Amino acid sequence: MKDVKYILAISGGVDSVVLLDMVARGRLPLLPLQERFLQEEDLVVAHFDHGIRDDSANDAELVKSLATKYGIECVIGYGELGENASEQLARARRYEFLRDLCSDLCKDGACKIITAHHQDDLLETIVMNLIRGTGWRGLAPFWSDDILRPLLNLTKAEIVSYAITNDLEWTEDETNYSSKYFRNRVRDFVSRIKTEPREKLLELNKKQVKLRSEIEKILKLCKDGACKVADVLSLPDNVAVEFLRQVTNEKLTTLQLRRLLKNLKIAKSGDRLQPGGGIQIGIYRGNLTISKIR
Repeated sequence: MKDVKYILAISGGVDSVVLLDMVARGRLPLLPLQERFLQEEDLVVAHFDHGIRDDSANDAELVKSLATKYGIECVIGYGELGENASEQLARARRYEFLRDLCSDLCKDGACKIITAHHQDDLLETIVMNLIRGTGWRGLAPFWSDDILRPLLNLTKAEIVSYAITNDLEWTEDETNYSSKYFRNRVRDFVSRIKTEPREKLLELNKKQVKLRSEIEKILKLCKDGACKVADVLSLPDNVAVEFLRQVTNEKLTTLQLRRLLKNLKIAKSGDRLQPGGGIQIGIYRGNLTISKIR
């Protein structure tokens, strides 16, 4: 197996403390088909002090002590964002720190960030995206090649239960309970979702993840804005429609996309299709190119 550094994103909250304990104790294989559990030398604990709360330094101290306890290297980043920093800014700076750390540790790019996102986080993000109207991709969040989220099958209740059973120490971030943040208001709603609708949301997510996976696979085959028509037509029609929606930057309605797919099936080399939205689709020697109508 190729040597890979794993950056454990540890905030000091119960979720990340459980993640750290599970990984350090060999209770959580992180890679598909991994033949061994990760060793200390594979890991780096990373904590980002946003500087939003006056007492945030206490979180950093806890994380450093936990890393020492498990014998894992620890790196602390500092943001000094201030108490009025937005949720989006804090998140962006945190991931900037984590990705910069990956770049520093792994010059060949063989590095993964491991976060403690769990099932409730997934549902919160889906609900937030639905409220914001972000489309089908909002039902398949947490999509990134450089981030692993091994706790997505665990609920918040299961994580807290693990922490209590194993006598773990963690901190409580008071900003997690402030109604100032949109996610916190959604979190309260998600906590009250009954079992049946919860399972329906998870099933919907599962279907959309599969859909997104198929679309991303074809997107990787596209070069210089050109895709092979055969690759697009090899997809199930519903997936092909969503693929076309993405490559046309969501400028077409579903009806226009379905009509475009129908026309692609009978198009010949040299044809130019104008499905709407100021877009022109050119077909040449089996390739599909997208441009703006001039």
